[in-house]
Amino acid sequence: MVLAVFLAALLLLFVIVRHNVGVPFLAMIAGVAVYENWGAQFANYISEWLPGTSVMWVQYAIYGMLVVGFPLILYLRAGKSGLFGVLRIAESCVFAVILTIMVADTLAGIFAFDNLAYDIASFLSSIRGIAMIIGIIAAYVDVFLFHSGKTW
Repeated sequence: MVLAVFLAALLLLFVIVRHNVGVPFLAMIAGVAVYENWGAQFANYISEWLPGTSVMWVQYAIYGMLVVGFPLILYLRAGKSGLFGVLRIAESCVFAVILTIMVADTLAGIFAFDNLAYDIASFLSSIRGIAMIIGIIAAYVDVFLFHSGKTW
């Protein structure tokens, strides 16, 4: 149920707000790359620096900031999308799905998943590759169509 609520909230946010998704999507992918190469080491350093802090929770916080927090801040500060109509809605859906895929493991560590959440997570992980390709293409198209706060 947790993943269904998370996915529905993201879809609602992205469809209603109608901001440019391209840059935040690419920032999310960059956040994953940075976390995979540097996040665990930085979490261990912070845990040693702050005694009594769980490494797992520090890792969740760093991952959340890099993959969810910063891209959502960029999204909320972005201008209107360069895409329109069905393309914008499709891009918003892909962004919400990819973001849900990226945080599914972290949410599983924080919340107890029920059967619905496991079913959603397994389905989303099965379409992860194609969703990433579609999302990256849509993000680049959105970035190219967005120019100085005005759409073409």
